[in-house]
Amino acid sequence: MKHSTILRKRNQFVLFLFTTGIIIHAIISSIHLINYDVPFPLTASIYCAILLICSALQINEYVMKILLIIGLNGSIILLIMQTNYIYFLVFLILLLFLLAIYQSLWINLSMFIVTIIQLVFLIEYRYTIFRNSITDTDIALFTIILFTVAIIGFMQTVYINNSWKNMENHSDSLEKAFLSKEAYLNLFFENAKDSIAVFDLENKIITVNPAFEKLYGWKKRECIGKAVPLVAPEYINLAKERCNHLLSGGSFDMLESKDMRKDGTYFDAQMTLSPIYDYNGKIIATSVITRDISYKKEAEKLIIQSEKLKAIGEIAAGVAHEVRNPLTVISGFVQMMKNDKNSPYAFYINLIDEEIDRINLIISEFLVLSKPHAMQPKVFQIDKIISDILTLHLPELQLKNIELIQNWNTNNMMIKGDANQIKQVFINIIKNAVEAIEKEGNISVTIEKTAKQFCSICFTDDGGGMEKEVVEHIFKPFYTTKAEGTGLGMMITEKIIQEHEGQITIDSEYGKGTSITIKLPCVDV
Repeated sequence: MKHSTILRKRNQFVLFLFTTGIIIHAIISSIHLINYDVPFPLTASIYCAILLICSALQINEYVMKILLIIGLNGSIILLIMQTNYIYFLVFLILLLFLLAIYQSLWINLSMFIVTIIQLVFLIEYRYTIFRNSITDTDIALFTIILFTVAIIGFMQTVYINNSWKNMENHSDSLEKAFLSKEAYLNLFFENAKDSIAVFDLENKIITVNPAFEKLYGWKKRECIGKAVPLVAPEYINLAKERCNHLLSGGSFDMLESKDMRKDGTYFDAQMTLSPIYDYNGKIIATSVITRDISYKKEAEKLIIQSEKLKAIGEIAAGVAHEVRNPLTVISGFVQMMKNDKNSPYAFYINLIDEEIDRINLIISEFLVLSKPHAMQPKVFQIDKIISDILTLHLPELQLKNIELIQNWNTNNMMIKGDANQIKQVFINIIKNAVEAIEKEGNISVTIEKTAKQFCSICFTDDGGGMEKEVVEHIFKPFYTTKAEGTGLGMMITEKIIQEHEGQITIDSEYGKGTSITIKLPCVDV
C-alpha cells in the first residue's frame, strides 16, 4: 500500500507536467506565439484526456506509469514528425531526465536505448540534410556526449533516488503519525461516555458525539449548524457570560450548572468549557464537555438528609428525657392552678397549658426519630389500613364540606412493614390535605398496582397548593409554613417511607392543588 501511494504521487506529478505541456503547446499553436508553424496537438490532447480519466478512475498505478511513458514519448515523436525543427530532438533527452523520477534502473536503461534508436532513425531518415552535413567524427563526438549525459543521468538517478526515498520515508512517517493521531482522536470523540459538543463563534453547533445525543436528546443531524436551546431559560444570562468569557480566552473546569434536554426536562450538569485555537493562536471554536451528575446530586442530598436524621435522632433521646421530666412537674402545677376557678390568671394558665401540649407534641415527634431503625416487619393489607383511616376522618370531612373520592383499582394488596408507621404517614398526609382546603373541596384517594410490583397510593386535593420553593424544602427538618406547625411531619413521613423501601413524590401547583404519590413494594402471599 505504501509503494502504491508513492507511485500514485509520482504518476500525478508526471501527468501534471504532461497536461501542462499540452496546454502550452496548444496555446502556442493557436496564437502563433513563435514564428514557426506548430500544429495543434489534437492527438496528444485526446490521449492526455484519456489519461486524466484513467487517473480519476484510479486504475492500476503500474499500468498508469507505462501509459504515461508511452504518451510522453509518443507526443514528442509526433511533434518532431509534424515539424522540420531539429532542435525538438532535445525533448527526447529531457524526457530521460524526467523519467528519473520513477527511480527505476530498467526504465531509465530501456528508455535510453529507445532514445538512441529514435535519434539515429530520425537523423538518418528524417533530417537527411543534417545527416549529409555531419562527419564520422561528429557522430563519435555526439555519441560520447550522449553517453556522458547518460552517465550523469544515471548518477543523478541514484542520488535523487536516495534523496527521494529519505523524503518519502519522512513524509510517510509523518503521514502515519498524523493519521494515527487523527484516528485515535476520532475514536476518543465517538466513544467518550461524556457528552462533547463543539460550537462556532456564533454559538452554533459544529459537531457532537453520540454521548451528547443520548444526554440531551438532540440528534446530530438536527443540531448541526444551529443554536439549539441547551440551557434552562432562567440560566440564559449566566450562559451568555460564560460564552463571552470563553471568547476572551478563559475556560471553566468542573463547572456545575442546570442544563435542559430536548424534551424540556432539566438535569444537573458538570461541564468543562474551553476555547479551541488555530495554529496562529486565534480562537476559532469552543468545546463543551458535559457529564450528568443528577445521581450524584441526589446521593449527596440523601447523605445530607441521613446525617440530619442521625443528628436529630441523637438529640431526640436527650430532649425527651431532659425536657419531659421538668415539663411533667410544670404540667402538674398548672393543672392544680386550673382548679382555682376564681384565679385572676386563668387566661394565662390556659395559655401555658396549651403551650405545654404543643411542647409534648414536638417531643412525641422527636421520639419517632429517636426510635431504633430496626423493626419487626409484618405483612398487612394496605387498602384496609387506608379504609380505616378514611373512616376515621370522614366526620371531619363532612363537617368541612369536603367530598372524598375513592378510586380502588385493585384490592387485597399486601405490604410488608410496620402498619402503625404507615398509618402515621397516611394520617399526616390527609391532615395536611384537609388543612389546605379552606372551605369546601375534594380529596381523591387512588390505589393501583404498577407494572413493577409496586403499590401506588395517590392523595390529591384541590386546595391552595404549594409554591415550588416550599416543595423543594418540605422534607427538611423544622421547615413549615403553618403558624402552629413543627416542621417535622413530612420529614418523618419521608423517613418512614424510605425505611419501607418506598418512594414519595409531590406534585403541587400554587392555587390549584397538590398530589402526593407513595409507592411501596408489594409482596405475594
